Amino acid sequence: MDETDTKPIAFAGPDATTEPDTFAEQARRRAETEREAVEWAVTELESLIAAAGVDLEPLLEYARRSRESMPDRYVRAYEAMAETLDVDPAVYEAYAFAYSDLCDELADEPAADPSRGCTNALVSQPRTTADGPLVLKNRDIAGRGARPKSVVEQPQIDDYHGFLTVDTCGTVMLYKGVNDQGLVAANTYIDANRDDIEPEAQFRNGTVVRRVLEECATVTDARDLLASIPTRQLMAQTLFLADGTDAVLLEVNPLEERIAVDDDGAVARTNHFVLSRSDDTESSRRRRERATDLLESGGDDIDREYLWRIAADHEHGPGDESICRHPEPETDEYAFGQLTTASAAVFEGGSPTVEIAMGNPCETEPMRCSFGDELAMDLRTGGRWLERLHVACDGSTAS
Repeated sequence: MDETDTKPIAFAGPDATTEPDTFAEQARRRAETEREAVEWAVTELESLIAAAGVDLEPLLEYARRSRESMPDRYVRAYEAMAETLDVDPAVYEAYAFAYSDLCDELADEPAADPSRGCTNALVSQPRTTADGPLVLKNRDIAGRGARPKSVVEQPQIDDYHGFLTVDTCGTVMLYKGVNDQGLVAANTYIDANRDDIEPEAQFRNGTVVRRVLEECATVTDARDLLASIPTRQLMAQTLFLADGTDAVLLEVNPLEERIAVDDDGAVARTNHFVLSRSDDTESSRRRRERATDLLESGGDDIDREYLWRIAADHEHGPGDESICRHPEPETDEYAFGQLTTASAAVFEGGSPTVEIAMGNPCETEPMRCSFGDELAMDLRTGGRWLERLHVACDGSTAS
């Protein structure tokens, strides 16, 4: 694992100096912690938007309408961060709630693969030697060069569970994580959504994953939460869930108003459904086939190290069709027009611990972070991510 000389600090647990008692206070603290990374990203985007003459209003209309489906605590958290940060409010709103659409506007050509990336795998007993089920998530996004990442830890607030993850600085939605009960949730996006649902009534995937982590202690609880929401109002996704004893992959299909279940010992998903109907792209098909082949080759001895080998795999690449996705040579430094790997994480159900890699997992040793433990400040601030970005832009190889 990576070592660092950066002074560690605990944000949750018995070693924390003080813990926030409201979501707004937690958001203000997070905004102060991530200020440098977020203000850098939003300022960069502001210049690029002005140079390209992008009209933000259509993006902001969707962002504002879609916030209506969020719990009030998330809206309060976003507003607290916006008040704390010294950034252009409109650009920050687009960064927080309409980033993929903004990338399409800033790219020379929109991303060829509209499925929005990500390769995930779930391995449970008897296929793993770990104590609990294992979950791998490669987070693939457009515009990764202006999307700083940090380790985000939120303590328990009121009756809501705390969580630990690696995700985008300055946003309130989550796409993976583990909570203080050891429940893991991670998703992949599927381009199979209803067009008859208004944004105000559609529950965004990042909202659903965060609600699962905050409101549920087990896989059964998470499935009950999903069952309480009309499936037609969800966004299409494959949702990976694991606790200390149970694991399941759910194909959430709002078009068919159906949640299909896959609980095999080792499964992989990219950006199309397997048990339900959806379109697939060449990238999505190839990545899933390769991940499935690697899982089959792993036999009954799949451990965390083996999942990291999958995360770093370059078969069919290392461009758009490999699991570990790198920018093509003609892509600009921000990679607005291509989906590339921004981070990777391996979780174990039942354990409030995550192993993370910032950027491409083939280029860095994973770091292990546990809920409530001391953690290097440059991981919390996004400083580690910024440092790696600047090294990469100088033409060096980050390690």
